[in-house]
Amino acid sequence: MLDRLLGLETEYAIRWSGDDPDAPRPSNRLIYDAIVAALERSVAVREGVRKLSRRQRFLENGGSLCYEFLPEAADGGLVEAGTPECRGPSQLLLYQRAQDRLLLEALPEAENILRAAGQRGCLGLLKNCRDVEGNVYGAQENYEAELARGAWLWVYRVGLVVVVPVVLVPALAYLLVVAALFTVLLVALLAALIVLLVVRLVAALVRRADSPDWDPFPDDIEAVFRPLERGLVVLALVITMPGAALYSGLVRGCGFRAIRRHALGFLISRPVLTGTGTLDPVSGAFGLSEKGPSICARVRTTIAPADRAIFDIGNLHKSLFCLMELRLRPLAGLFRARQRLQLGLSDSNCAQQAEYLKLATTSLVLDMAEAGALAELPRVRRPIAALHTLAADASLAATVACTDGVERSAIELQRLYLDAAREFVAAAPAASLEAREIVAAWAETLDILADEPARAFGQLDWVSKRGLLASAGAELELDARKKIDLKYHELGVGYFAQLEAEGLAPTLVSDEEIEAAMRTAPSDTPARRRSQLIRRFVAEDIAAVVDWDRVEIKRGLFRRDVIRLDDYR
Repeated sequence: MLDRLLGLETEYAIRWSGDDPDAPRPSNRLIYDAIVAALERSVAVREGVRKLSRRQRFLENGGSLCYEFLPEAADGGLVEAGTPECRGPSQLLLYQRAQDRLLLEALPEAENILRAAGQRGCLGLLKNCRDVEGNVYGAQENYEAELARGAWLWVYRVGLVVVVPVVLVPALAYLLVVAALFTVLLVALLAALIVLLVVRLVAALVRRADSPDWDPFPDDIEAVFRPLERGLVVLALVITMPGAALYSGLVRGCGFRAIRRHALGFLISRPVLTGTGTLDPVSGAFGLSEKGPSICARVRTTIAPADRAIFDIGNLHKSLFCLMELRLRPLAGLFRARQRLQLGLSDSNCAQQAEYLKLATTSLVLDMAEAGALAELPRVRRPIAALHTLAADASLAATVACTDGVERSAIELQRLYLDAAREFVAAAPAASLEAREIVAAWAETLDILADEPARAFGQLDWVSKRGLLASAGAELELDARKKIDLKYHELGVGYFAQLEAEGLAPTLVSDEEIEAAMRTAPSDTPARRRSQLIRRFVAEDIAAVVDWDRVEIKRGLFRRDVIRLDDYR
């Protein structure tokens, strides 16, 4: 019980306030590079396998950092951070706070680095999921879970064998296209170098005093390659669509069946506990969840960013199309009975109590679903529509139809799962103390919400944000209210950070624990070995590339030693 690997992926929006309002704003790509450089001065850091495409880095505690962007907006990306793999909700809460602290403490040094490059201003990070224009990004939860068992597992494996050829042919075609483009680019670059040498020679002979440093090539050489990058991304989306859709159908038919069927009512009503609250940028209406309104499917079908689902199997899609990265091992890993289940319906919590409830109750519900303890519970009809209804209702009065003919509110749906959890924990031969504490905290929070939600101020994000907005006055313009909405999420100086500093929000992990977690990895997970290797590589100046499942040590131009992290025990 509560013994599975977990992790969180969080996207942080970048805020920049320049000292000179007329000076051009530095790109988010440049800001990200400054944050990475600042981190390298405080903790051990090594390059990740996505070092070129996403500027990926792995940190001393086993977590990761990368620059997340869309090809059409390469300079407007986000900082994406992934916690190290943790074992249990308490440990994951601690490492999420350590991740926040690492980034927060890197900001002053990042400002100094930018200042040395001629960019003066104030830098901040927002831990949220929706910007002022309504664009959605943010958090994803990862849980080690049973994909299938028995006959369903073999049906899935046979189906995967059928899917692989559908994936293989487009992947090989893509590789051929990339190889051809690489050859053309190589020839073009060699030609450009020759032209550059000739032009500089001629310029040296006929140089004019008013243009001594004339250069025919652009300063931002990356700009030349961005259209090509966008084209390759579009091509990848098109050629992977059939295989991705077929594999998604296979997962919908065979994968995570118990969880998808019997935990769905819990997940769509969970924002009552874990939502961060949001103001609609058009109507100004207040809803429970930033991510909830954008969810359009139960299971993700494609790798397109806008295909947002409750169960986001994008990580499995990446393993399926590993051939496009000249890798086979992740594809073999898809045949395992246990996989990483990714939840796309997740807000980025600032309140520690809300985040712990999110991780802890979900872990317990997954345990119950896999044990068959939820099979008798009624299910929600039309779950996506029900999610939108419940997420939009901060009064907690809205109800949705269930398969037993009863209309239930979000609190009533949560109580169904709470009652099942009480029975599950009570019947367990060796239930942990933490499981009993989770049930008690879950029940107490639902009682508060049913009686007087305002009492959860400082404990639940949506309640806290709504309270701050109410204190600002109803007559405030929508733009000003939206600024409060966004400012709530800023690391270190945001409104929730101020509540926490003033003792108005409970803290579940201490500063001493956070400081230790910033530099040490969780035990009994792959992160421990990864962390040990990163510290060794930095101390001994060993060139290496790090990934979640392996580490590659460079031994020359073409030779690499590979250390697998799968067998971390």
